Amino acid sequence: MSVRIDTLPTAVGRDWVRGASLGAIVVAFGIVSGPIGVLAGIAAALVGYLFGTPYAFALGHVALAAVVPTGIDASSAVIIEAAFVAVLLVPLRRTTNPIPLMGVAIASVLAIGGIAWLVVDSQPISLAALTVLGLLAIATYALHRLEVVRLELVPDEDGRGRSPADESISKSAESQPQQRIET
Repeated sequence: MSVRIDTLPTAVGRDWVRGASLGAIVVAFGIVSGPIGVLAGIAAALVGYLFGTPYAFALGHVALAAVVPTGIDASSAVIIEAAFVAVLLVPLRRTTNPIPLMGVAIASVLAIGGIAWLVVDSQPISLAALTVLGLLAIATYALHRLEVVRLELVPDEDGRGRSPADESISKSAESQPQQRIET
């Protein structure tokens, strides 16, 4: 199975759906923390528009900690995180089959959040943070392995990896006649 690079979702897209999802961050910040939250939401949305989803996600969470320094209740956290999940899901619609990918993404967010919530109710916050970091490390490794398989970079039986560059070199070598050099 071969995957072309243009079929993978991109982090930066400039269409109305992406703009609406970034606007949802502004609205969510405004609901949670008022006018100062709107400014933080505008900053996160602008960074997301210019540089991509990961930067909006990072700046938004840092800004959230700044505009709500005393902590955040569960309903406010759900509002903010729903806006961030929407921003994360927008690039998936450009794939050939977005519904299963969106389902996996939503289930992953719910699972990690739910496990963290369960741990934080019964254990100290540091253990909850370590649990979430461990889950994220496992998920990151699983995504890395999936990428390796999807891009057909899995090693052969002899331990050598295959890459598109290797295949193009071998095809061009096969098409050229062999020359013997005698010394």
